Amino acid sequence: MRSSIGNNGYTMANLLHSDCLLRIFQYLEEDYVTLYSCSLVDRYWCQTVIPILWSNTLRIKELKEKSETIQDKGINLSSISNYLPTFNYSSYLRVIDMRCLFLFVKSWIQFTIKQHQQLQQQQQQNQQNQQNHSSSLSYNSKQVQFILQELLNLFFKNSPCIHIIRINISDSAELIKNSIEQIPKPKKCLANLRELVSYWDERQVMDNIFHELSKVSLFIEKLDLTLFHITVELTSLIRVQRNLSNLTICNKISPSAHFDPWIEGEIGTALMEMSNSITHLDLEKEKFPLDSLSNFNNLIELSLKYTGNENFQQKDWLPLSKISLKKLEKFYFESKSPIYLEIFVDFIKNSGNNLRHITIHGCQICDPEKSNSLLITIAENCHLLKFFDGPIRSENIQELGKLLDSCLNLSELYLHPSTSRCFSPVPRMNFDLLFNEITIKSKNDLEKLAIVHGWKITSNSLENFFESRKKRSFKPIGFYWESSCTVFKGISNICQKYENLGVVQDFKQIYYQKHY
Repeated sequence: MRSSIGNNGYTMANLLHSDCLLRIFQYLEEDYVTLYSCSLVDRYWCQTVIPILWSNTLRIKELKEKSETIQDKGINLSSISNYLPTFNYSSYLRVIDMRCLFLFVKSWIQFTIKQHQQLQQQQQQNQQNQQNHSSSLSYNSKQVQFILQELLNLFFKNSPCIHIIRINISDSAELIKNSIEQIPKPKKCLANLRELVSYWDERQVMDNIFHELSKVSLFIEKLDLTLFHITVELTSLIRVQRNLSNLTICNKISPSAHFDPWIEGEIGTALMEMSNSITHLDLEKEKFPLDSLSNFNNLIELSLKYTGNENFQQKDWLPLSKISLKKLEKFYFESKSPIYLEIFVDFIKNSGNNLRHITIHGCQICDPEKSNSLLITIAENCHLLKFFDGPIRSENIQELGKLLDSCLNLSELYLHPSTSRCFSPVPRMNFDLLFNEITIKSKNDLEKLAIVHGWKITSNSLENFFESRKKRSFKPIGFYWESSCTVFKGISNICQKYENLGVVQDFKQIYYQKHY
């Protein structure tokens, strides 16, 4: 790598243009070890790698710039007092993740305390005949908050462009708000903000953040928000966006107290205006009018988790059966209230041609006999399917066989009993006949198989399945059973045996949420 070419003194590392190197290194953005090694090749590579290496990494030692103020707060900076950074690392920062920042500060504090303790021990050894009056070092929560605030101020001041902000620990929204409001420059560095994540709705604080961002951040692509309420400030932020494509809204309070209905009014108008640009919609614990989904023509992923409430009846779900989303690739549905498989049969008929991922999870199925229609509809409409997590009855052998024959790319199967209480059917549903069908019809692409809730299986059916895959030299498979399944004694021993033979990739008992 470092050998000279001709008489010019150039190395192989120098011959690639910086733009080419930048493109190559960007593929290694998450591989910090390799990027660090690349930074050691020579000065030229180092200058190209460092902005990428530090784009999502924080360095506590940059607090040296504020050393006097910080030491006045009782914070020991002796470990970095002689440190002179090679680069202005904070200028490369593009991602502010508050959980990561907190963990880095905590790690630094632990290091500082340990270093202080070691120094005390050395002093004690040097003063064996004298009484030791050294004090212990510790930091309180206010000092930690102060360090976090100073770091954020530094990052907002020095970084020319922040792409992602994640407010994912408690009390962090206040710190973000303070930095945005107190420092003029953040308004410039947030002009190209692409992603805002907030899992802690600190109400008035978040409203202030929404208000400030609505003035400067017009190109947000992803909003992932946990909320107690819909506000004017959030509505304004959504309304001004030009590139919003990914929207996640989680209702923080109980489903019975959800926004009623929150799509009406100003925020509903704002969402409808940009419905064609949204490709990923994730709603949790929301009373979202299902007929409004027909306006989101370009949806690629749709997730409805605990939508509606325990009083929802078939007529309330009916709008879902009439929606056609031709570009939809992933559909996730989870409900604590009773569900009707007939609704999903019609939905998949209208929207299934591009579906790769289907999850239908509800433990109270009002029409469990419709699982046969569901499986046939998937087989006829979802030829690109790779992942299926949903209900099936023990007698749906032919329907399962048709699905396995039609969906040649199917790699993951998670099968639930189709009953009114799938986690505790009486008697338990026998999975053996379905297992035999999977043994006969499954392809090499099947990578994971899981049985969920109220099934029972025998050792013979499991061994036959593994033996069949062994004889056909299929690639290793993961096999999982949910904690409420009735399994035979020694199931782990059989799985371990076939793992040793290269038939099983992974096996374990798993847990699935039960919805009463």
